[in-house]
Amino acid sequence: MTTPPRVTIVIATYNAAGTLAETLASVAAQTYTDFELVVIDDGSSDDTPALLARHQAAWPWLRWAQQENAGASAARMRAVAMARGEFIAFLDSDDLWLPDKLALQMAVFDRNPSTALVFTDERDFSADGDAALSRFQQKQPARGRVLSSLFFGNYILNSTVVVRKDALLAAGGLNPSQRVHEGIDLWLRLAEQHDFDYVDKVLVRYRVRPDSISHVDLLACQQRDLEIMDYWMARRPDLFAADSPGVLRRRAEILERIGRTLLSRGDYRGSRTAYRQAIRLGNHDAGVLLRATAAHLPPLAKIVRRLKPAKEPARTG
Repeated sequence: MTTPPRVTIVIATYNAAGTLAETLASVAAQTYTDFELVVIDDGSSDDTPALLARHQAAWPWLRWAQQENAGASAARMRAVAMARGEFIAFLDSDDLWLPDKLALQMAVFDRNPSTALVFTDERDFSADGDAALSRFQQKQPARGRVLSSLFFGNYILNSTVVVRKDALLAAGGLNPSQRVHEGIDLWLRLAEQHDFDYVDKVLVRYRVRPDSISHVDLLACQQRDLEIMDYWMARRPDLFAADSPGVLRRRAEILERIGRTLLSRGDYRGSRTAYRQAIRLGNHDAGVLLRATAAHLPPLAKIVRRLKPAKEPARTG
């Protein structure tokens, strides 16, 4: 009987024929080789199935299946159900791994048996080149019990994660009903019960695409941020009291981003409501006050909307 691989790499893909081959090549280039790759094609209408069939003929460690479109979370969890590995490594179908990625993460698990999840640094790239700063240079990561730090701002990208399968399943896995921020939802549930660790090295390249969910439906992402906040405030009031300075500051930051998004879309009434709430919670930044004023004065809003907005936080996975 064949010994099962230690790691199962999980890819959910949808109409990604233009990037998937490069992603698969970054898997094949790993220096750590005790893995299998399970790809779920989530109802693609492009050449993705043919591409996977060609690669499977050359790579015995690749398995794939098709399903009707059900979303990335459902596809990833189907792959997890097919996984034979003790560990699950997530990879998006347009991101790239550096060759030592798995090797360095598995070494952390070997040193720290109590760790349930290990993540790494990443750097964004696009047709215009690489981003100047990596994720960890923009947001300081944490190790150990990281629930509180993650609540106040995610620093874990999906494609950087390797997680113990038993811990993943015990936490309930990814929620198929969620199509926005499903990663941070899972990281928080895992972090409540387990230790996390990280490799302080850029081992993933995240491809910035204008058609990604975080770009196409930015408002849905921001509203989901508030829902996640409310859930954890209700679940863990001992850590996240509604009137604590950190919680008030975090909510004000999210409301300001909602106000900015609505302003950019010409929804002045909605923008005014969000900005009033943000200011009431203590966000008195000069830019915030300017945009809040513009939301009340549409002619000024047209000018403000042409100004370069504050940078959105890195995507949450």
